[in-house]
Order: sequence, then C-alpha cells, then structure tokens
Amino acid sequence: MSGEYLDLARAQAAPLSLGALLVGAALAAALPHARASWVVAVFAALASAWAAVSFATQALWAAGPIIDAGPLLTIDGVGAFAAPMIVSAVVAVMFAAGALMERRRTAPFSMALALCAAAGWVGALLATDLLGVAAGAEAAWLASIGLIALGGERGALNGALRMLFTGGVSAMLVLIGVSMIGRAAGSMDVAAIAGAETPTVAAAGVMLVFVSLSLKAGLAPLHVWTGASLGRTDSFAALLVGTVGIVGALAVATRVSVHAASAPLIAGGVGAAIAALGVVAVVVGSAQAVGATNLRRLAGYALASQAGCVLLSLSLGSPAGFASALVQLFALAAAALALFTGAAVVREPALEALDGLGRRAPLASAALTAGALSLMGAPLTIGFLGRWRLIEAAVGAGWWWMAGVTLLASLAAVFYGGRLIERIYFRRDTNVRPASGDPWRYALAPALLAAIGAIALGFDPSIVLEAAGNASSLLFGFGP
Repeated sequence: MSGEYLDLARAQAAPLSLGALLVGAALAAALPHARASWVVAVFAALASAWAAVSFATQALWAAGPIIDAGPLLTIDGVGAFAAPMIVSAVVAVMFAAGALMERRRTAPFSMALALCAAAGWVGALLATDLLGVAAGAEAAWLASIGLIALGGERGALNGALRMLFTGGVSAMLVLIGVSMIGRAAGSMDVAAIAGAETPTVAAAGVMLVFVSLSLKAGLAPLHVWTGASLGRTDSFAALLVGTVGIVGALAVATRVSVHAASAPLIAGGVGAAIAALGVVAVVVGSAQAVGATNLRRLAGYALASQAGCVLLSLSLGSPAGFASALVQLFALAAAALALFTGAAVVREPALEALDGLGRRAPLASAALTAGALSLMGAPLTIGFLGRWRLIEAAVGAGWWWMAGVTLLASLAAVFYGGRLIERIYFRRDTNVRPASGDPWRYALAPALLAAIGAIALGFDPSIVLEAAGNASSLLFGFGP
C-alpha cells in the first residue's frame, strides 16, 4: 500500500512540490511556538525538495515521455533544472533558521513568508501561462517584502518600502508586457511566445517582462532596493531573499528569454537588449562590490555582477548559451548561500567583523572563502565552470567581446573576493568577541556544508553539466 502511495506522489510530483510549501506556510503561521513552526517549515521544505527532485529526474533523464503536470503547470527545461535547485536552497535556509530566530514572536510568520516566497518562484517556473508566471512572481515578491519588514529595525522598514515601490513598477511592467505578448501571440501560454504573429509587439512585451523580473533579481543598475534591504534587515531575511529571491527571479527571467529565443523574428532584438543589460550589470555590479564596506551589500552587488554573466549567456540564444546560463545560475545560487550564511554567522554586517574569523569560525570561513573563489572563477570551483562555458559559447559564436567582459567580471571579483579572504585569514580581530554558547548555532552547519559541497562540484561537475545539457536540449525540443 505504501508503494502505491509513493508512486502516486511521484506521478503528481510537480503540484506536490508547490503544495508542500503552501501547506507548510499555513501550518507554520498557525503554530504559536517558534520552534514548532520551524520544525514544520523544515519538513515542508524537505517534502517539496523530494517532489522537485523526483520530477526533475524524470524530466531530464527519463527515456519515456515527460510527466503530466496538469493543465495549470508544465515542466520545461528551466523549471526542471531550477525548481529543485531553489527548493533545495530553501531546505538549507530553513535549517539555518533554527539559529537565526532572534524575534521569536514573529518567527512563525517569518517561516510562513519564507515558504510563500519559495512557492511563488516555483509556481512562476512551472506555470503554463504568462498570467501564472506573473502571479507567482508578484506573490513571491510580496512575501519577500513582508519578510524584510519583519527585520524590525528602521533600516529594514526603509528597505521594505523600497522593495514595495520597486514592486509597484515591476508589476506595472509585467502586466503591460504580458498583455502585449498575449495580443501578439493570440495566447497567454508561455510557449506561444515563439509563434507570435506581431514580432515588434511581442519583442517589446518580452523585454518589459524581462526588465520587471530583473528589478526583482536586483540586477544592476536596477537594484535600488538591494543595499537597503539586504544590508539592514535581520540575518534570516537577508539569507532567504539573497539566496532564494535573487536566484528565483533570475531563473524565471531565463525561462521567458528561452521562449523568446525560439522565435526567429524577435530573437535577435531581444538577445541584443539582454546582452546590453548584461554588460551594464557586470560593470556596475563589480564597481559597487569593489567599494562595498558591508558584507551583505557586497554579496548583493557581487551577485548582480554574476547575474550579468548569466544574461550574457542568455543573449547568445543557442543551446550552448542556455546550458552555460543554467550552470552559472547554479554557481550563483551556491555562492549566494555561502556568502549570506557566512554573513549570518558573523552577525555584524561590517567587513571589519571578518577579521580573524578563520580562527573563530573555521566552517563559516571555509564557506565564505569558497563563495569568494567561485565568484572569482577560480579553477576547481563551479564558478570557474560557468565562466569557462560562457567563454566557450561566446567564442563559438564569434562574440570575442563577451569573453572580454567575462574576464573583467572575474578580475573585479579578485579584488573584492580577495579582500574577504585577506580579512578572514590574515588579520587579527582587535575586538573581544565572547563565544556564543547557544547550541542552536549548529543549525547553520547544513547550509554552510551545502554551499561548500555545491561549489566543490567544480572538481567533478559531470552531474551539473549533464543536467544543464539535458535541460537545454529539452528547451530546444530535442528531449533528454
């Protein structure tokens, strides 16, 4: 009997992955006790991750037909690759929440909002029509605003207000863009973008949707909310939004762009616009990261630069380009988890708090170092693999300038990443910091180990490369 239920769960893995997050959010909010709410949130994230990995495995490696996700959900290459990655990050973040619940009265609501934000991005990745994509993205954004606001300090409220303003602009752009695409394609289905009959209107609509999602991803120079929100809220909110929120928005933007690349009449114009935005993101994000004095702000700006490299891969519009984008998306998620979890261990956002961290917190120091090396594109890290694949795809397309921009991003990362490593291992802490006796601090260990393990996949990246290659083939209709 249990085997039959398990087979049924696998058959309905896509809606189960989304439903587990929503049910977990409702239960977490209903429980008055912070620890009980945390336990429910962890189990909900684990159930969702199991379901997401189940449908991803079938979609990317199964020899048979792709599973039926129902009329409202569909599983394409981006969803099959990114959804389990995002939910797996949620599992690590939820474990870390056990050590970060400082405001215990609001902890159940923080758990619920975090699960709702994750559900919104997963729903946007799996939605069949563009309205579902827009609804999922807006739901995730509103949940993220609430989570930032619960940070409690005046600075956190200022960040939440900036996100609210940004969200209003983003919502307007996405609704106009979706309307234009629907009018040009005669359908609201995401796949209908490729068959748009009015290419000019469709291209304009795609770019409006893309810019809307770029605002939510904190892509430079559209990242007006990043510094105030990530730099001043509490550690848990910064970890969730900085890891799941940024990666989720960028993954949904990737999904929209791949369908535009399948439309010959609009692919060229959309690709050029995305490339221009990617170059600006690399330059502006790198410059701000070099000058940052706050660890969380530095992480946000560094991820904006890394996201620019993802956009450069997308602008190529080829299977190799999209495979490179997915690998870089994985590298970005791993680096974000490492940097923001490391910042949560430090607790003080100023870079001076890193002085002597290698002696005080070896595991957190290793995670921060791994994240910095991955952003640099150091060999044997997953970040190096993503950059190398981008350079290969760019040179193969004859876009030598793109290879130069990619090297510029890595060179800038040497400066700000090297600063982190220098402070961690080569400076002494001049302040007396009493050791924490709270046993819950060990709840941060799974997130730190997960980040280090993901970055260390650069030693043997076969599973990531195969998943990205199969996802790209599925996107272009070749099958796994």
